[in-house]
Amino acid sequence: MRAWWWLRRPDHAGALVAIWVQGEVLVIRQSYRPTLTFPGGGLRRGEAPLEAARRELREEIGFEADASALTLAYETICRVDFRRDHVCIFELRLPAAPALRLDRREVVAARFMRPAELRRARLSPPVAFYLAGLAAPPGTPPAPETDPADPPG
Repeated sequence: MRAWWWLRRPDHAGALVAIWVQGEVLVIRQSYRPTLTFPGGGLRRGEAPLEAARRELREEIGFEADASALTLAYETICRVDFRRDHVCIFELRLPAAPALRLDRREVVAARFMRPAELRRARLSPPVAFYLAGLAAPPGTPPAPETDPADPPG
């Protein structure tokens, strides 16, 4: 599959959710990647990013989020798994940490961490770009990220 992706390089679209509780954000470890990321995954055919985000929360951590509680906070295009990935990151702010029910197949660990702790961690590209944008002055929209290996256009 990776060889096919390398040759064809199909575009991909995904949605992630940054769940914030008292200054900490939930990061997960997936069974098939060495980096930390947020709960989320790829969009199914015809699925909107918001619905994909809600579905992935249910599937990966057993959490049901109301659509009105999720706010689109960041969009980026970056290279993940040999392909261009258009990722929407939603934020969910909660007063207390929710009970999590990890699927234990795809998601093998989860914990809340402060952004400063995550600076030393290996992060997926979209999560790294999102967290780097938190250091920007309030009201500054994040610049779209691109892979330097991608030619313009």
